[in-house]
Amino acid sequence: MRGSILLSKNDDIPQFPILRGESVSESGEFSGTARLVCTREDLNREWAADDIAVLELDLESFFEENPKALADLFNTVRVVIAEFGESLGNFATTATEHTAIGVVGVIDATHVLEDGMHIRLEATENQCDIFFID
Repeated sequence: MRGSILLSKNDDIPQFPILRGESVSESGEFSGTARLVCTREDLNREWAADDIAVLELDLESFFEENPKALADLFNTVRVVIAEFGESLGNFATTATEHTAIGVVGVIDATHVLEDGMHIRLEATENQCDIFFID
């Protein structure tokens, strides 16, 4: 790996992130399956160990009014990507409390990513790059 550019299997073709957001808690790398959460009903599912919750912008007010729902989500999955949030907001605090990777401000994540897509994240201080895995 060179910088934040991943190389493909043949190490000749660089891979560039498909999305970028602000990492607000733990740093690290994680590969898993994107699970789109566009309604609060989408939270009522069986979560696998490698699932990555991807939260739609319209859920911001729901999580602000129901912080326990956000805490329960971070108790269940290790990584949450949100189209909303701030570096010093409730989302960031909850992610940090649960030693999880939390990523905010990922514009159009629920439109670019598909449910069931295999993705890889590289979260560093203040930045997270999201890559598609073939």
